[in-house]
Amino acid sequence: MNTFFVCPRCGNDKEFKIFTTHFQAIRQSPEIGRRVDESDLLPSLRQNDSYIECKCCFQRIEYDSAASTGRRYVQATQRLLKAKRATINRIS
Repeated sequence: MNTFFVCPRCGNDKEFKIFTTHFQAIRQSPEIGRRVDESDLLPSLRQNDSYIECKCCFQRIEYDSAASTGRRYVQATQRLLKAKRATINRIS
């Protein structure tokens, strides 16, 4: 899975810990909107959890909420890049 996350508290968009049926630490690139590094899946001691933890502010965020924020972030970033390219093409 390559869900992109953004912390609503501090705005971190790079490093998170994911707690679902497994535990995983991830690093992602805001420039490309994808994960660039992830740890191996480890069994989670708390099987029923479904949240992520921001590595910057240690905020616990509901998985679906952070994924939704991340999805909107990637869409907005792609729109801005598309507008920038269109502007550059018009100028050239």
